[in-house]
Amino acid sequence: MTPHRMTSSASVALHRLLVRQLRRLELDPQRPPAPEAWNRLLEQVSATYDQADNDRYLMERSLEVSSTEMRGLHESLSRKALMDELTGLPNRRALVERLEQLVASQRPDGPAVAVLFIDLDGFKLVNDSLGHEAGDELLVRTASRLRSVCRAEDVVARLGGDEFIVAGSFATAEKARALAEQIAVELGVPLTIKNREVVVSASIGLALSRVEDTVPAVSTDILLQRADLAMYASKRSGRARLSVFDTTMQLDVDRKLRIVSQLRTAISAGQLTLRYQPLTSLAQQRIIGAEALVSWQPPGSPLLTPADFVPIAEEYRMIADLDVWVLREACRRAARWSPGHGIVTVNMSVQTLDSIDLVTLVRDTLAGTGLLAGQLVLELTERAYLSDAPAVLANFAGVRELGVRLAMDDFGSGQSALARLRTVPVQVLKLDQSMTAAVDQHEESAAIAGAAVSLGHALGHRVVALGVERRAQAEILRALGCDVAQGGLFGPAAGPEALDPLFASEQTSEQTPEQNAEIATG
Repeated sequence: MTPHRMTSSASVALHRLLVRQLRRLELDPQRPPAPEAWNRLLEQVSATYDQADNDRYLMERSLEVSSTEMRGLHESLSRKALMDELTGLPNRRALVERLEQLVASQRPDGPAVAVLFIDLDGFKLVNDSLGHEAGDELLVRTASRLRSVCRAEDVVARLGGDEFIVAGSFATAEKARALAEQIAVELGVPLTIKNREVVVSASIGLALSRVEDTVPAVSTDILLQRADLAMYASKRSGRARLSVFDTTMQLDVDRKLRIVSQLRTAISAGQLTLRYQPLTSLAQQRIIGAEALVSWQPPGSPLLTPADFVPIAEEYRMIADLDVWVLREACRRAARWSPGHGIVTVNMSVQTLDSIDLVTLVRDTLAGTGLLAGQLVLELTERAYLSDAPAVLANFAGVRELGVRLAMDDFGSGQSALARLRTVPVQVLKLDQSMTAAVDQHEESAAIAGAAVSLGHALGHRVVALGVERRAQAEILRALGCDVAQGGLFGPAAGPEALDPLFASEQTSEQTPEQNAEIATG
């Protein structure tokens, strides 16, 4: 279509539209309008313009309102993105932004930036016993307490959970420590929540951007990491205390991470070995079994004992993989002890009981190796027996049904819940060496050990003494009625080959597996 034809068509359409509008107003397009009709036309045109003005005004106002609402919504979302919703404190993102500003603005000869990493001791207990609302109230009031103690220029933030951060510039390390001590005192004051008195404490880690004048400033991420490491040092030291970061903490973490990485490879590559420490019947003066102890020699490194890497495996939640390997290997080897008279004890972590189906593992392992259930004893710490986790309790019951015996390791080393001993499914108490070390030197030590032996027997348990190094110790423990002893006096931990002749000897082969197990575990 040509432009001329488009213009002509548009003109025709416009002419027809005008004609229809004039007829609606009772005007004849071919004649001049009467005054009344002309007035109606002017009124109609004027009304149309007025309506158009109103519509345009409303549209402009609508756009203005929408823009204002959008700006307000944007500002609100921006604030929420930088604020912890529960406490109103800055969140991690806001903390990092402010901390980066502090680090960037410090001068070589000026104040250092300090970060206090604060974790509440006892928060989980409040949350579990009084409910989440009480836990939330505790967090809100903690935030208020921190604000009341800190300076106006300090950054007070919540990372999440019961973890808080205080950051600021301090002329000296002593001033930062002083603030940390003020915070610890303030947070330790009892609170009333839901008509209950609540007492918590704080584990605090302190990190400074300059450890010494010659050390350059560090980044925000490193500051937070170091404060976190120092806080965990406070936790490990007994909680409710302040720890200041030093380079040994970082070296320790680096060492642990290296061990974790190597240990994962060692388990899959078969680099671990088991050594066995004899269990000796004090009454019969003969070896009746052994405890399996895992050892590890990383390539190019000295031999590592369980104390060197088992706690690290627990801390980094690798202990279940390690426990599974030890159980299978110990049962496989013990099944070869001809004629199978020796019992074998294997340590299990509470993490393992809470994370795997131990019953199926033990059943399959016994079936696959041919070891009798009565020859296997699983050793667990007091903490495991104090657990109320459903998975742990189910594993206890299921293992007992298989005929495998359970032992409480290092009894007396922690906060023993004596009332719980009546209900936990344990057949053996292994006295911690701290209870047996001086039985031949102090009457009080002998009395304490004797009381523990009597308690165990009263509850129907066999009692094993750990750390027996001297003949006099063994004689006194035997006189006290202790059933079994373990320690250097009866031989160091040795490879499995050293035990094969013992369990094939005439004196051992006179006993059945069940009799050996009865002597050791009742």
